[in-house]
Amino acid sequence: METFAAAATAGNFFPLFLFLVCGTLVAALLGAAHRLGLFYQLMHKVDKASIQHGGENVAAVLRAHGVRLLFTLVGGHISPLLVACEKLGIRVVDTRHEVTAVFAADAVARLTGTVGVAAVTAGPGLTNTVTAVKNTQIAQSPVLLLGGAASMLLQNRGALQAIDQMSLFRPLCKFCASVRRVRDIVPTLRAAMAAAQSGTPGPVFVELPIDVLYPYFMVQKEVVPANPPKGLMGRLVSWYLENYLANLFAGAWEPQPEGPLPLDIPQASSQQVQRCMEILSRAKRPLIVLGSQALLPPTPADKLRAAVETLGIPCFLGGMARGLLGRNHPLHIRQNRSAALKKADVVLLAGAVCDFRLSYGRVLSRSSKIIIVNRNRKEMLLNSDMFWKPQEAVQGELLGPPPQHIICASLSSF
Repeated sequence: METFAAAATAGNFFPLFLFLVCGTLVAALLGAAHRLGLFYQLMHKVDKASIQHGGENVAAVLRAHGVRLLFTLVGGHISPLLVACEKLGIRVVDTRHEVTAVFAADAVARLTGTVGVAAVTAGPGLTNTVTAVKNTQIAQSPVLLLGGAASMLLQNRGALQAIDQMSLFRPLCKFCASVRRVRDIVPTLRAAMAAAQSGTPGPVFVELPIDVLYPYFMVQKEVVPANPPKGLMGRLVSWYLENYLANLFAGAWEPQPEGPLPLDIPQASSQQVQRCMEILSRAKRPLIVLGSQALLPPTPADKLRAAVETLGIPCFLGGMARGLLGRNHPLHIRQNRSAALKKADVVLLAGAVCDFRLSYGRVLSRSSKIIIVNRNRKEMLLNSDMFWKPQEAVQGELLGPPPQHIICASLSSF
C-alpha cells in the first residue's frame, strides 16, 4: 500500500515539474523577445529608405517648446541635431569651450524664463561642463544639457570618448536619461523639459548615443558587416545586429506630440495665505527680503513689483531680484540690512535662504515672526534647527491660480 502511494506521488510530481520547467522556459523566451523588441517590430514599421535622422526629432521638440537659441561646441557625436536645429530656425551658437555653452544656456534661462539648452559632444565635451552644470543646480536654473555618446553597441568596449556619463551627472541633475531608440527621443526630451521647470527648477541631462541621431543607412553601414561571417555563430551575430538595427529605428518617424507637458509647480494653499495675511496685518515694523527664486517663472516680475508696491513694505533685494524696483524706489533699502532685520517684528523671506548670505539665520531676531516662502522644503528650513524658527513656512510658488493669488497681493488689502 505504501509503495503504491509513493508511486502515485512520484507520478503526480513529474507532470508538475515538467509544467514548471516549460512555463519557466516560455516566460524566459517571451522576456527575451520583449527585450529584443520583437513584439514592437511586429506592429511598427522600420523605414529603411528614409533619410530622416534622430537629430530632426530633437530639433522638433526644442522648437515646440519655444527654444530659440542652442549653445554648443561642435562635435561629430551631435552634428545631426545641430544641423536640424539650424534648419528649423533655432540659432546655433558655437562657443570656444563647453563650459561656456552651459553658462550661456544658464543666462538665457535666467533672463527669459524659458529652458536654456546646450549640446556638447561625448566624453571630454561633457566633463568640461561640470562646473557650469553645478552652478545651474545651485542657482535653480532650468537648463537642458544634451550630450553625445558612443554607440550603445560599443559602450564599455573602448569606443572613442566613451565614459560613464550618467553616473557623472546624476548627482548634478534632477533628471537624467539615456535614449536607447529613436522613437524614445521625443517623449524623453518632453519629460526632461518638464522636469527642468517643475518643482524646484534645475538642470536636466539627456544622453543621445550617436546611433540614435544619424540616419538608418549610415548606422546600418557601421553596425551590419558587408560580408557577414559564416557558420552558426556568425549567423547568430548577424541576426542580432540586424535586429538591433531594426529595433533602433522601429516606429522612429511615427507622429508623436512634441509640445510641452504640464508642469508640477507647488502652490501655497489658501489656508497658508490666510495665516500669512493675519501675521502681516498685525505687523508694525514688517520687512521683506526677496531672493532669486521669487523671480522664477511663472512669477511675472511686473506683477511681483506691483504687489510689493501695493503692500508698501520696505524690502531688500538679492540675487536675480536685484533691479526689481528700479534705481531710486522708496521701498528699496540698500544698506544696514542686519540692523533692519534685527528691529523688524515680521520678516517675509520670499525666495531667500538662510545660508551664508543671511549669516545662516543668525541675523534674524528671535523675537521676530518669520514667514518664509520657497519651492524647496530642504532649503526653506535650512539652519532652522540652530539659529532661527519660522512662524509660517510655505512650500510653494508666489504666484498661483485663484484662490491662491500672489501671496503679497493677497496681503495687499491691509
